[in-house]
Amino acid sequence: MFLTHDEVCELTDARTKAGQIENLKRNGIRHTIKRSGWPSVTKTAIMSPEVSINDKTAWQPRKVS
Repeated sequence: MFLTHDEVCELTDARTKAGQIENLKRNGIRHTIKRSGWPSVTKTAIMSPEVSINDKTAWQPRKVS
């Protein structure tokens, strides 16, 4: 499932190809470029759960015992 053109415009707050692509790159949103030059964004690219701080591994000292 892909976002519609209007949804991509709303997501990026841009109406031009270059503006949308720049915004998607800057925000790290995965996308592809269609043959027409417009970006294509899947719904999972924006709805996937983000990694929380608690999911990171605990800090370990490098000091040798």
